[in-house]
Amino acid sequence: MLFFILLIFIGYYFHKCRPDANSFREYILTNNSNSSSSSSSSQELFKFFNKLLVGQPSVPEFKLDDYYCFTVVTFRDGTATYVGFLNKWYLWSKIEVVGSKGRGKKKNSVTEMQVIEGLAYEDKEVAIRAKGKKDYHTAARSFLSAAKQFKKIGDESNLLEAANCYEDAYKAFQQVKQNDKALEALETAASIHEKNIRQSTRAARIYEILADQYKKSNSSQYSLEKALKVPADLFELDGDGRFLFSLISQAELSAEIGYYEQAIDLFDNIMTLSVNDSVLSYKTKSYIFWQCLCIIALDDWVRLEKQFKQSVEQYPSFADSRECAFINNLIQSKNSCDPSEFSTACKEYDQLTTLTPWQTHILLEAKKVLEVKDLR
Repeated sequence: MLFFILLIFIGYYFHKCRPDANSFREYILTNNSNSSSSSSSSQELFKFFNKLLVGQPSVPEFKLDDYYCFTVVTFRDGTATYVGFLNKWYLWSKIEVVGSKGRGKKKNSVTEMQVIEGLAYEDKEVAIRAKGKKDYHTAARSFLSAAKQFKKIGDESNLLEAANCYEDAYKAFQQVKQNDKALEALETAASIHEKNIRQSTRAARIYEILADQYKKSNSSQYSLEKALKVPADLFELDGDGRFLFSLISQAELSAEIGYYEQAIDLFDNIMTLSVNDSVLSYKTKSYIFWQCLCIIALDDWVRLEKQFKQSVEQYPSFADSRECAFINNLIQSKNSCDPSEFSTACKEYDQLTTLTPWQTHILLEAKKVLEVKDLR
């Protein structure tokens, strides 16, 4: 009996001491949780000027719910909830607003992040088991799900896990011939690595793979150009010795897909950088040859003759090469407007050094133009 009397007394005490709307306004004005604490005198000064200028406390609109022993206040815009009892107010939940025009976003607690991380590792384990059973559909979906959850956590170690899972998803999607999803996953992995300065080399290697895949799938010009340019930039930023080799790959691929001006500029840079490299300098004649073919593709024979003479004078190794003799024969056949001589020069060169498809395409197009001019 005494216990029930005590319980009723406690309930009545809590009821009498529950805070009201006015005390909540006072709490908000003097305990602004979004800013650093201030002295009591400055708080009083703030309240005085606020009432003087506005006429009432500057508090967001709120809804107050009375639960007999305690009170709950919720802001009308949904940004925060407070609980009040024993004449005190406590923050229950809060929405962090991102940017002046951004939507409210609930701040993740440590517990929530741990739950997400646990789910991510579970998905990764499912993906690994599915991959072992060669169930690549399940593996791809699970790797992708794990990657998204790791990425959501956002710290460096989990972002690295996310990038690795995106790469694994790319491989799994390739196995089931879903190339669009595969490329999308690999693009995301590359962008994550690119933002981490310690992973710039890894990002560069992935962009090289992307460039090759874009070329095969006839992707957009923007995607291909980015994948062509980024690897060399990242290797250079990281001081990686593969910078020059990446530049060479970029130049060759540019020529292959028809970005001839870009390829010409790249070959200029490559020749300048490889002059003092004992390993790469022996290929200077090839770089000059490829550059000359790009100029032929632009049908600018005046520019070709100028570049050819300059290269002969500047690079003795090119002057004594078969490539030099071949380009010289092409220039002579063009000047004499002789498509037959042009064709013979191509066949003779191709017998000893096989021309690649992109080189053959350029020469065939040049021959067609020459035949049209010959008919005139």
